[in-house]
Amino acid sequence: MDTYSNLPIGSSGRDKNNVHYRCSPHQLPPFMKCLSDKQIGFVRKIGFESILSMQDFKMDKDLTLWLVDKFNCDTEELEFDEGISIPVRPLVKFVLGIPSGPIKVIEGLHVDDALYEQYTWDTRGKKAKEVAEEMCSITEEEPFCIAFMMAILAIYLAPNTSVSVSRSFLGAARQVGNLKQMDWCNLVADCLFKGIKDYKQSDRLCVHVKGCVHILSVIFIDLAKHPTLIVPDGFPRLSVVTTEMGCFTSKWVVAHPFGSFVPVRCLEESVYAPVLNNMPNGNTVEGVKCSDSDSNTDALADQFAITDTDQNNNKHPILAELGNARTTHNTSSSPIVEHVVLDTPARASVAAPSSLTEHIIFPTSGEQLQSAGPSDEPHSAQIMDSVQVPPDTTVERRRGLLLTMEKDDRSTKKARVELSGSGQVKQAEEVTIKMDMSLLNCSVCSRPIKPPVFECNAGHLACYKCLIGLPYKLCQTCEHSSGFGHIRSLDAIVSSLTVKCHHDGCGSYVPYYELDDHQSVCPHVPCFCTELGCGFVGAPQALLGHLIALHAMPVHKVHYGQVHQLRLSVTRPRCLLHGQGDDSVFLLVMGVFGVVSVVCIRAEASSWPQYAVKLQANGPPPPSSVEGSILLAMKPVTSSTRPGEVAVEELPSFLMVLPTYLVGSGASKEVSLDVRIDKM
Repeated sequence: MDTYSNLPIGSSGRDKNNVHYRCSPHQLPPFMKCLSDKQIGFVRKIGFESILSMQDFKMDKDLTLWLVDKFNCDTEELEFDEGISIPVRPLVKFVLGIPSGPIKVIEGLHVDDALYEQYTWDTRGKKAKEVAEEMCSITEEEPFCIAFMMAILAIYLAPNTSVSVSRSFLGAARQVGNLKQMDWCNLVADCLFKGIKDYKQSDRLCVHVKGCVHILSVIFIDLAKHPTLIVPDGFPRLSVVTTEMGCFTSKWVVAHPFGSFVPVRCLEESVYAPVLNNMPNGNTVEGVKCSDSDSNTDALADQFAITDTDQNNNKHPILAELGNARTTHNTSSSPIVEHVVLDTPARASVAAPSSLTEHIIFPTSGEQLQSAGPSDEPHSAQIMDSVQVPPDTTVERRRGLLLTMEKDDRSTKKARVELSGSGQVKQAEEVTIKMDMSLLNCSVCSRPIKPPVFECNAGHLACYKCLIGLPYKLCQTCEHSSGFGHIRSLDAIVSSLTVKCHHDGCGSYVPYYELDDHQSVCPHVPCFCTELGCGFVGAPQALLGHLIALHAMPVHKVHYGQVHQLRLSVTRPRCLLHGQGDDSVFLLVMGVFGVVSVVCIRAEASSWPQYAVKLQANGPPPPSSVEGSILLAMKPVTSSTRPGEVAVEELPSFLMVLPTYLVGSGASKEVSLDVRIDKM
């Protein structure tokens, strides 16, 4: 047996013919092609437009099971030769392009009997393909969106061991207004990782691998090194990677003897390189549990119980406090959600806070947590400003942490989500902690620490990227340059601290250490008015309305991939282009010397989606001797929050229009342009 396809696989040595999976990406494109424009609009509204552009991809069993074997369930990484490990969770968003909002997706929420029966057949869940077929004929928004979510979850995103829909997702799917704000990326990752772990631990002869195993194939194809394999750029990756690429690569892998070297690129050399700084946290450990028993649960303590080798058995100040806190709650059938949110005051960035303190609010019956921000008020006054503290509450300060707890109760409370009939999250009481955020700074770069977190013998923290750059990986802050150890429990804490973006209209909660990165690409980043003397600042869509209403700037709707005939004049050398489908805003300008350019009004650092423009100036009609055209081939579009101040030399390309192409006389001279914008 010298090829992978002939070898037994898995930890139990079972034959591949006894291993199956239900993830079927090739089944979705035919259904998407049957949707009407109205239904496509519903899909875009809930944030799943990437599924509409999904390429045909038939799973290769040999490749899939080989990758499952390469997946490390503890580190959540694909482990290849030469020590290359690829974290999978951060890549899910860029592979799938589905929402990764602040609301955790919860299974098992209550639904009415009528809806439950609608997705039931003979006491079991209705078959997924049947639901997908019925979906194509539904014209009302809410029932269509529910059917859409149930179908894609069962067929692709979170398939189980059967061909039926999972009715445990009905409660989440029916919250149509909140679907775009839910964290579907982490749900998909959790289902996949649990499915692989269950498969590897199973001793059954026949077993299914649950979850979206397609993700592993896409990532591997993107990273595989081969001179004849050319993988195009673009996100999400499911709209780029095709069956043809998958079949070629799988045949190549299978043709190699098992254990032989299959070269892959590291992420920095791959198609993911442009978005590495924008990747979501890959070690999120915000547990979700449904308690149906009469006994208390303690998921947070279980998370903190994960241990690595502690070189001096000393805990970090944060762990010293939170590690001793036990969590209890009154048992019910309500799902449990645990995470921490910091709500910072409006500021441009969180740049290496050295002594920044935050109020961390732990809601006991709420979904999000908030912060009152830094304050010079006395500790008790700060708590009273951020949350109403009952009379039977005591305040305690220990090692940089300020804790408020109910009298005679030294236990931190768990967060429980309670949904009203409308699906809105209710909040009850809250517990506030004030904390010196400098405790979570990397001792090397002085920035907020990023998981995985390492600590030296003296308690100095370091990010992994900083650690690998240190001489001999020894602490440079310590007097005796001690070594570092991985602190998994700090990974859990750092991963759970999230901050609400302060940009108006955003509302996203992002990991505290990713606030700078998020705000540099946030679609709601403040943009500045293009008119001299006007101080208006607002999100791109707000600026669009401002320029139309107050400055009477003309606006034209543009459909991506189509040519639009426009005119710019000497007196009105600017106009707005409003992208249909994603509400993007562009500024088309004819400047001095006839320079015509297009700028996308958004954050400069935005890397996705990318746009390209093609410009063509048309000469005057006969009998003019200059009839013809000047063409600017398809070029990337520059992004800017100050579109009126972009200098020509900063543009990657522009169109130079000769004076003879201007028609008319004096101030009425104008040029005819053909404009095409493509969404990459």
